[in-house]
Amino acid sequence: MNLQVLIMKSHTHRENLGKTLFIAILHLSLLSITYANGYESVMSDQALLRKEKLQSVELEAGLSVTIQGETNSADCILKIGGRDSLSMEISGPFGISVARLFADKQYFLFHDMLQGRAIEGIPSQEQLSEVTFMPLSFDDYASLLRAEPPGDPLTFTLVDTFKDSTKLLYKRSISGKTMEFILCSKENGIIKEYQRKNQDGTIELAMIYDGYTLIDGIAMPSTVTLSAPIRGLQMTVSAEKITLNGLLPSLRFQLPSSITPLRME
Repeated sequence: MNLQVLIMKSHTHRENLGKTLFIAILHLSLLSITYANGYESVMSDQALLRKEKLQSVELEAGLSVTIQGETNSADCILKIGGRDSLSMEISGPFGISVARLFADKQYFLFHDMLQGRAIEGIPSQEQLSEVTFMPLSFDDYASLLRAEPPGDPLTFTLVDTFKDSTKLLYKRSISGKTMEFILCSKENGIIKEYQRKNQDGTIELAMIYDGYTLIDGIAMPSTVTLSAPIRGLQMTVSAEKITLNGLLPSLRFQLPSSITPLRME
């Protein structure tokens, strides 16, 4: 075999090796893209399915509320009509009602039964948090208490640098001032944790969902823990009874005729 033949075979070998390496790299890249795309919509698929199947929620629960280091217990009846309206009634010892809230997309009414006063306003996070002490807007209440992401779930994007064998992390920026994060099950997209941070990276709101059980084919958490560190607030909601898709009457309550609500501006 002469030198020229050896050189030609050497060139052919290098070309084949180069092609093999290129094909291998391309294959791995395509696998990586397929893997990422396969999980890109896991959370939003679950959220959209829940939004379709979950028409109403009625929850009877025990509350443990800690504010500035002082802890109190109460009972709660929460009713959520789709994502359109909700009512909440809080009672203390001996079942005595102490406060109740009605809210929809345009309006809220808060009745402080202990003080004999009422406040109404726009159900924004700023106004609602003034009366409930929780940094939640109406949409936050109506979605997060249903174990669903607030707003449009399709606006959250997968954080592909987060690596976990059973969980996925999604994020969303709001006007460049707030970041929201959702940690969910890789298997079915059910929310495990929700977190909201301000532009300084400080946690404004954190929620942990635990003890999921199937009720009429829909996974619902039996325990939800809400923390608002800036306000020194932590609240644990422990479900005692959950009814889904029952017929709910009008959720708006009537004030006593002697009370005229104060209007927040």
